Amino acid sequence: MQKKLLLLLSLGWIFNYAHRMAIPPLIPIIKEEFAITNAQAGLLMTSLLLPYAIIQVPAGYFGDKFGRKKLVVISILGYSLASSLAIFAREYWHLVGIRALYGVFAGLYYAPATALISEIYRERKGSALGVFMVGPPIGSAIAPAIVVPIALALEWRYSFLALSLMSLTIGIALMLAIKGEVKQVEQPKFTIPKKVLGLSIMNFIALAAFFGILTFLPDFFVNKGRSVEEASFYFSLLSIVGIFGSIGGGRIYDKVGKASLLSVLAFNALLSFLLVKTAYPFLVLLLGLFFYSVGPIVTAYTSEHASEENLGTVMGFVNMMGFFGATAGPYFIGILIDRIGYEVAFYSISGMYLLSLLILAQEQRSENKKRG
Repeated sequence: MQKKLLLLLSLGWIFNYAHRMAIPPLIPIIKEEFAITNAQAGLLMTSLLLPYAIIQVPAGYFGDKFGRKKLVVISILGYSLASSLAIFAREYWHLVGIRALYGVFAGLYYAPATALISEIYRERKGSALGVFMVGPPIGSAIAPAIVVPIALALEWRYSFLALSLMSLTIGIALMLAIKGEVKQVEQPKFTIPKKVLGLSIMNFIALAAFFGILTFLPDFFVNKGRSVEEASFYFSLLSIVGIFGSIGGGRIYDKVGKASLLSVLAFNALLSFLLVKTAYPFLVLLLGLFFYSVGPIVTAYTSEHASEENLGTVMGFVNMMGFFGATAGPYFIGILIDRIGYEVAFYSISGMYLLSLLILAQEQRSENKKRG
């Protein structure tokens, strides 16, 4: 039952990301149709990430209180139906509103799902979360492979309808295959310890960088003279390599612990700098390994800062702070691109990773002093 549950939760997370990351490879097409700026294009990510972030803490608490599996099923069915409404978008602001509705339902997923996995796997939670967190790289990788051919053959709106039909089957399978609640919390608590504040600030900055580069990476390569198809290939390549980064990151956390997070942040700062400096596609391979290893490591590290009674709430809070950063990141990078160009805008992403590294190092130093 453990393996079946982990598989279905991971599939739901894959399509959660496929829906949200369907926008970046379509940005050149959407920009042309709606005649929008890069900042407005970034808002298409911001519009889903803001409600996504706000719903995180309530999702964690209500998952603990009413049933984590139940909330995950509601999330999959809800985000599938909401995303399918893109077929009716005829103006830019229609699409912004649809993406915001999608963000509400998509936001119900992470906290109850990761809390459930952490509780079930305990000592092996890093490895299990590494499998679960292949959702971002696989979802990001399959998104261009699905949406670009449909957009070029038919119209970009039909891409979201196709994704919705796929993800609906996962929600129905989870509802039918796993009977009842797997883990019920007896006395859930809505409490957030002070020791997660530094971690939350670090996550804010790291996810601002993560979604900033994800949103504009295809357009970055198009700006460097590559075709839409070639740019989409590099975007998919980053995510495909990220599958191994996610699995490896979870396993490394089980063996090394918190030091692994400092290392991957340092590599992300260095490799994102080199990518902008050279625009060399091979660097996408290296960046993918470290880019996606942050997710499972942060998730496992966060679970160490909570008890069984407030696990969902803490997971939701740290992720909420991260996605406030993710909300600001694409719009901030879009404004920088419009005003000062791609190169300087993308250098700021490397700076964000470096700053998040310094904050985490200081937080861990403070924790060690208290224990000592």
